[in-house]
Amino acid sequence: MPGFRAVLDGQQFPLRRWQILVAADDYGVDARTRTKLEQIPDRPYADAGDVMIALAMTPAHLAARTPL
Repeated sequence: MPGFRAVLDGQQFPLRRWQILVAADDYGVDARTRTKLEQIPDRPYADAGDVMIALAMTPAHLAARTPL
């Protein structure tokens, strides 16, 4: 997902989920990233960091983590 942050850095914030999904589709993100983006709350995001935090809290992201 580090590459996706570069896509967000070029966007005009605030962005809503649908706008982030459009940017992701234009960039051609992989299916796993797209699934995570679909799971973020639909709210205004202030910047790329705000989106990355939301992505880290999605069910798809949490399920993919390996236990300690």
